[in-house]
Amino acid sequence: MKVRPNTIDTCVLNALDGLYRRFADNDLLIVRHLKMEEGRPVASLAYLSAIVDEQFLNGELIGTLSDDHRGTAEHKDASYMELMNRLGKAKQLMRMEDVVQFISDAGIVLFLEGRFEAYGITLPGYETRAVEEPKSEVNVRGPREGFTEDLQTNLGMVYRRLKTPELKSVAIKIGQQSQTKVTILYLKNQVNESVLAEVKKRLNAVRMNVLIDSAQLEELIQDSTYSPFSQILNTERPDRVITALNRGKTAIMIDGTPNALLAPSSFTDFLHPSEDLYERFYFANFLRILRLITLFISLFGPSLYIALTTFHLEMIPTPLMLTFLSTKAGIPFPTFIEALIMEVAFEVLREASLRLPRVVGQSVSIVGALIIGETAVDAGIVSRPMVIVVAMTGIASFTIPQFSTAISLRMLRFPLMFLAASMGVFGLALGMFTITLHLCSLRSFGNHYFVLFDGKGWRNVLESYILFPIQHRKLKSWGEDQQNDEAR
Repeated sequence: MKVRPNTIDTCVLNALDGLYRRFADNDLLIVRHLKMEEGRPVASLAYLSAIVDEQFLNGELIGTLSDDHRGTAEHKDASYMELMNRLGKAKQLMRMEDVVQFISDAGIVLFLEGRFEAYGITLPGYETRAVEEPKSEVNVRGPREGFTEDLQTNLGMVYRRLKTPELKSVAIKIGQQSQTKVTILYLKNQVNESVLAEVKKRLNAVRMNVLIDSAQLEELIQDSTYSPFSQILNTERPDRVITALNRGKTAIMIDGTPNALLAPSSFTDFLHPSEDLYERFYFANFLRILRLITLFISLFGPSLYIALTTFHLEMIPTPLMLTFLSTKAGIPFPTFIEALIMEVAFEVLREASLRLPRVVGQSVSIVGALIIGETAVDAGIVSRPMVIVVAMTGIASFTIPQFSTAISLRMLRFPLMFLAASMGVFGLALGMFTITLHLCSLRSFGNHYFVLFDGKGWRNVLESYILFPIQHRKLKSWGEDQQNDEAR
């Protein structure tokens, strides 16, 4: 049973009764009654203890409201809003729904005798994770800051680097139960208005009970939900968000997750880390070409080996073919089954290393791969060339900077292996054509996802893969490109 002083008037009493009903069976709701200086009315504070800094509350807010030594003149000259704005961001709350929402959002609500409205106060927030370097996007050179789970901290990182009034933000709430804060960031003088309108439209159309992570939102607003390729880039790096905003893209930032979503995105965005912009252009281009090569190895390595050793031995140089045949002698399984066994074992080891504690995870994956590979060869289950091919394929997949793209390539490797085992190089070519056709058909908020021949000139296509010297780079945003398309 809630205890309330008899001195509370009817307005405050009714408000507290409504609040108790809305937060029934919730022991975190705290209501504190305090007497302000002599001649002032009784005040009541309501908040949730788990998400409010009670030390600051006791030392600053209550001390200011109940201090008897300030003098009545000061209080008479200042309104309640001015008094509370000295401590934090305050606003009037006229409805009980607004009061409940404000308390649920880590706020403190002040009820005053004789007043129908309540006052909401936002004090300094509770403890959050410190800003540190992103674990999934590690750079040798460049900024070391990474986003945290606190939206205000993340927005501050962006605004500190883009000191311009052209940087705009639009705040919305998603999730009927979670009421998660989502903020859209864009540069007014760079963004394409049609893309921005589409982003707002899709976000406003999202209907869900609880929004926990950006991955949920990404799947709901991307163009093709059933595609294995992600069409919205996610990043933990503020510098990458700023680069994308300067190119006319929009950034979607969600409270409670360290990942920001960048839209629209192209396939090449998933292959180029932000570190490329901080290296000399020839070294960055060398790494970009290397990543393209490893992308093909990661996707087609086992399939090509299966096709050549099963159907097209004449395409292999004779000494190498004899080596393959000698190692294949005594193996009871066809090449496809060999590859399937090794690929599944490699994926199991990789998943196990991720779930184990960090201290032992890396050693388990390395030692496990060596032991399983060597034991499988000694037991006559797989051949040595197959172990080499699978190992090279796994190492090549680690060079893909975006984790979601690496997962897509790992998934597509299995149907390509089946096609190669069924039809040889023809099946491999058929799979490659299907993947390319699918990539060309994808769109990201109306923009081409796979930049190959987009009708904007060879230089625009080349800049998606090759980094020019900084003085020769074309400083054109996505917004300008689409505006030129509309003009044509």
